[in-house]
Amino acid sequence: MVILRAENIKKKFGKLEVLKGIDITVSEGEIIAIIGPSGSGKSTLLRCLNKLERIDDGSIYLFEDAIAENGVYKSDKELRPILKNMGMVFQQFNLFPHKSVLDNIIDAPVTVNKISREEASENAKKLLENVGLADKSSAYPSQLSGGQQQRVAIARALAMNPRLLLFDEPTSALDPELTGEVLNVMTDLAKQKNTMIVVTHEIAFAKEVATRVIFMDGGHIIEEGTPEEVIDNPKNERTKQFLKRVT
Repeated sequence: MVILRAENIKKKFGKLEVLKGIDITVSEGEIIAIIGPSGSGKSTLLRCLNKLERIDDGSIYLFEDAIAENGVYKSDKELRPILKNMGMVFQQFNLFPHKSVLDNIIDAPVTVNKISREEASENAKKLLENVGLADKSSAYPSQLSGGQQQRVAIARALAMNPRLLLFDEPTSALDPELTGEVLNVMTDLAKQKNTMIVVTHEIAFAKEVATRVIFMDGGHIIEEGTPEEVIDNPKNERTKQFLKRVT
């Protein structure tokens, strides 16, 4: 089943054209790793898919429901139930500093999905157990390491039961030891057949976990295929140069 389809996605910031006609289709259960140099448009593409950035042209469909067609978005009211199916994990965690770990996780299910606080709390506690933080429900973000904060952020995204998880360089703010904590949780999510798009600079993770790897540069998709095709045996010269520098 196709979960997400994006066609001819274009995005400019001022005169800078960041995305130059991107096409991407995501099927249920796929783990797509997007790699490429800084400034290639990877994170912008992710943010455009769930309307954190508005596209200038192109169409985006989630389960065949249009988010935008030919650069024109549906109304916020129409989009709310559609966008609930996408969960996002950011580089900088984006937790509410004044709320406990538990309250960070239950905030959206209670306010958006109108779930009772009791039910949301029970679910949140299970999610915290799944990410190895069962004892941290009453802690505040400032009391946690970066790796722990990012695992809370993953639990928060999962609390909405999304059909598609987006990860925007989730380990870029972490040191190597803490990076491993987060990648282990993401590997478990992949094994559970969650559908994921991961913008990452962790090439070893992409090689091990992804079902498909996309290499972007200069606002274009330069090459895509299995990890064996793109990482082990790249055909494009630009892909070869990039991988030589980062592996």
